[in-house]
Amino acid sequence: MEKNTLVAVILCVIVISAGYFVQAIFFPVEEPQVVRQEKAEPAPEAAAAPEESSEPVQVQVNIPPDSGSYQDVSVETDVFSALLTTKGGAVKSIKLKGHAEREGQSLEMIYRKESQMNAFELYFGDINGQPLSGNFAVNKYTQGKDTVVEFKKDVNLTVGSGNSVPVEIKKTYTFKSDEFMVELAIEFTSKTGKAINFNSNGYAYSLGFGPQIGPQFTKLDNREDFRRYVTLNGDKKKKMVKLTKSDMTKSVEGRTVWSAISGKYFAVIGITDATEYVTTFSQLPVSGQENASRMFFSRPVVKSTNFIDTFKFYIGPKSSSELRRYDSADTNGFGMTKMELDRVLDSGAILGWLQAILKWLLVSFHKLIPNYGVAIILLTIVVKIVLYPLTKKSFESSAKMSALSPKMKEIQDKYKNNPQKLNAELAALYKREGVSPLSGCFPILLQMPIFFALYGLLNSFFELRGAGFLEPWITDLSQPDSIWNFAPTSILFIGSDIRLLPILMAVSQIISSKLMQPAGSSGGSSQQQSQMKMMTYAMPVIFLFVLYDVSSGLLLYWTMTNILSIGQQLYINHRQKVKAKAKA
Repeated sequence: MEKNTLVAVILCVIVISAGYFVQAIFFPVEEPQVVRQEKAEPAPEAAAAPEESSEPVQVQVNIPPDSGSYQDVSVETDVFSALLTTKGGAVKSIKLKGHAEREGQSLEMIYRKESQMNAFELYFGDINGQPLSGNFAVNKYTQGKDTVVEFKKDVNLTVGSGNSVPVEIKKTYTFKSDEFMVELAIEFTSKTGKAINFNSNGYAYSLGFGPQIGPQFTKLDNREDFRRYVTLNGDKKKKMVKLTKSDMTKSVEGRTVWSAISGKYFAVIGITDATEYVTTFSQLPVSGQENASRMFFSRPVVKSTNFIDTFKFYIGPKSSSELRRYDSADTNGFGMTKMELDRVLDSGAILGWLQAILKWLLVSFHKLIPNYGVAIILLTIVVKIVLYPLTKKSFESSAKMSALSPKMKEIQDKYKNNPQKLNAELAALYKREGVSPLSGCFPILLQMPIFFALYGLLNSFFELRGAGFLEPWITDLSQPDSIWNFAPTSILFIGSDIRLLPILMAVSQIISSKLMQPAGSSGGSSQQQSQMKMMTYAMPVIFLFVLYDVSSGLLLYWTMTNILSIGQQLYINHRQKVKAKAKA
């Protein structure tokens, strides 16, 4: 391979990589602007309370201790195994039937560790308010195929200058038999019949989900797993809320269709009623749990004798078929429509369109042959067929460049002390012979975007989770393969597993690179031979370690690409020999 060709290829890769860095720096995904707004109080629904009741409501400090122990309430549906508690009328556990943790047990969506925090706890006022964790009375019953769990508690609130007002708080959960959606209705009722201005630090109450969503994880590295915070606002614009170590809590004001904590394969999506809540995301550590991901909905002030707020929460897989159930009223039991929950799915800002095309092809092939390993192979074949004309043109250009080596060497020796003249003469030679050192870069320019799009697709495509191929070798296309695990021993770069797919990828890439070298290219200078060896051997070894722990699905695509490239190159080489004999 000539020096100019080598430089051109390296520059192409650098330009593509730099483009993604530039995109991340100068064109980041837009975050919602957090603008504090004054909230207008709704009109009273009953006679006004005495003047002192307009002051902030606070939980009375001397509430009598709860009598008796807390009671757990179990709920079983076709998709959920849930455990609720009378402590705060909250939820301790929601396990997904049919989805397993890596260790084999049912997948837990409320990841609590040692934390005593539960999901769907109520806080008076904002998210820093006092949690309502007392013992609720409970009533569990069925309505047709629905399971309903109703919690009630009377709380004395201190209003104004010390007036004690009894208020009943009711939390009602509704579970459908076959849906990952849960409805939660929250009702406040003044038992005196007089309107109360529910106002504690500018809010009536806050509803929280936390302390973390499942499944369990060892690290959040944006590859093995991640937690992202997403909203769909009233204008149906998707916004990403970025939390950092220095800014671990952010609030989003204004009407939202839904807000979500999104993991790699699972998500919790909160859907509010028409009230304009303030949504807050937080990853501040909680007691017993360093990695937390919480979501809060803070209700604006309301003056009333009684009000009911209704929330719905999707707690389940990031599966298109499940998420799209809520785009049509006749496909879900809650009558929800046009929710666009599937927009929680991850897609590239620039290559999203390409990722969507590749996903459609992958799903189509899976419908034809219900095995995602086979579907990935068929997708690879289609990509190689589309790129074949450019692959052929790249080889022909490389062959022409190799044939020009003697003339290029002559020019380089003649004008070695005159760089400007050297470049001018080389440019004239390229023009005269109709070649370009950049022409070999075109397949890379197309291959790299496809690779990045497939990386995004295969790294987070829910249907690959647990999908096997050639078992017992590859048992999960969403995870790296392993033919030997020697834990607890760990080796630098490869960890505790020997993986076959990365090795096959590197070997096939070396073979492909050697075949792509035009005939006669081995007769160059020692410097050119060194450069050629680097491209042939060093690059595959680098890719071996860089891609060692990526998903089997992605490496299956990369390895099959190399194998198909070997076949294509053997065919091109054969055609070149036939043409050479015909001319002789």
